[in-house]
Amino acid sequence: MSRALALGLGLLLAVVPVAAHASEARYALLVGAHKGNADEPRLYFAGRDAERLREVLVTLGDFPQENVTVLSDPNADRVRTALARMNARIREEVAHDRSSVLLVFYSGHADAESLHLGGTLLPWEELRNLTSGSAAAARLLVVDACRSGQATRVKGTKLAAPFALPPDVESHGLPEGFAILSSSAAGESAQESDSLEGSFFTHHLVAALRGVADTSADGLVSLAEAYQYAADRTVASTVATVGGVQHPTYLYELKGRSELVLTRPGRNQGLAAVRLEGAGQYFFRQGGRDGPVVLEAGISHEARTARLVPGTYFVQHRLPDRLREARVVADEGPPLELVKASWSVVELDQLVRKGGGGGSTWTVSLWSRGTASLLEDFPIFPSGTVQVSLDTSALTLDAEVEGAHSGYTDDASLKRRLTFGALRAGARKVFDVGPFSLSGGARLGAAYVDQRFFGRLAPRRWQVVPQLDTLLRADLHLPRGFFMGAEAGVRASWLRVLPGVGPEEVRTPVKPMFAAGLGLRW
Repeated sequence: MSRALALGLGLLLAVVPVAAHASEARYALLVGAHKGNADEPRLYFAGRDAERLREVLVTLGDFPQENVTVLSDPNADRVRTALARMNARIREEVAHDRSSVLLVFYSGHADAESLHLGGTLLPWEELRNLTSGSAAAARLLVVDACRSGQATRVKGTKLAAPFALPPDVESHGLPEGFAILSSSAAGESAQESDSLEGSFFTHHLVAALRGVADTSADGLVSLAEAYQYAADRTVASTVATVGGVQHPTYLYELKGRSELVLTRPGRNQGLAAVRLEGAGQYFFRQGGRDGPVVLEAGISHEARTARLVPGTYFVQHRLPDRLREARVVADEGPPLELVKASWSVVELDQLVRKGGGGGSTWTVSLWSRGTASLLEDFPIFPSGTVQVSLDTSALTLDAEVEGAHSGYTDDASLKRRLTFGALRAGARKVFDVGPFSLSGGARLGAAYVDQRFFGRLAPRRWQVVPQLDTLLRADLHLPRGFFMGAEAGVRASWLRVLPGVGPEEVRTPVKPMFAAGLGLRW
């Protein structure tokens, strides 16, 4: 669907100028149905979708509370009756008002023929006719329907035929002044998300209406702007879901009518304004870190202003390589400038361990290590290590190559030289504490040890030594993906020793070790 066509939605319906009192002629019927047919899983957030939309329509869209009806888990007859009564009110009150608007919203189960309402069916054609036949000048039907069920809960559920706009709509056209928005295209499943506590499409539509979609920066959100933002963000949000990518669709009849304004977030109406500047995704959680996501905004480079209920919010700003977090208080008055917030930074590997970094990150690091020698009377000698690590949400996996070369002369003027090389692999469990990462783990590998003597005739001795390291480590995160680390632990080796008298012996010396290093993650 081209962006040009989406913007064409702005030419949908007749609306009075901004200064007019459109609130007197705006009506909405919002339906949230958690229960579909007997063989369909229960949805969790359909009612919440309807309530969120009600709030934004009343506070920012000039829909009087008495003109907005919300139905939770109704049967088909109740929806028919409610819509018929609303149409009767519109005929009596504003039948000749060219600014009048009727918005009908449904969140729940459906297929290509009907909506599924607690075991009863409301045929799609009947709902379409009841909406399009209203006396309101502008009629908008928004259907966020999920036939297969549970979004991220699609797992274990066989996907059935989802809701789609019937082909007869396209072939026969729409009545003048009527538009339909669908949350998914034919063959796709509308989805809801546990983390958002709502469906993807409605979540992004509400964010759009709060001002995030105001691309023209005129303080108004038109139908075209709201649809384009909700469609783009729904596609982006469902790319990695089990249910698959979800493409919202629309049909509309223009007839030269002017732009339909859905909300006016530019006006101060007892809400708090929040200024979003800087590219990335913004997540606003109500109250604290574990609160529900009340707003998600995807920003490119242009700044946007969103309107929220005054209160305390935990804000997360997701960037490609890190996550910024801050606790803010949004009040009425001048817009809250997020650029002035006290941000803490969660680096990419920390984000991965929280389960939000896209799967894994890599690091490469160089370490200077000091280890007690495997051989008696040999001093602690320095070694160098190159380490590559893979961070996942469960564990950090390490692989390293270590090398050392050291000489020693004893009291008898016997010069010894030790060459050491090792390969190891292991895993650590990492805990993040602010800018630090603390971890503990183990590595298993083998070392090549070569000992030579100078100053007298003595045979060269070499062997491959199995080794097990146990360690504790602390990393300090630095800007641009760099980090500094310190490590301490013990190393157990399986070593064959030839004493001065007697047969060869096997020993398992346990030696201390310590290291410091510098690395880069990506």
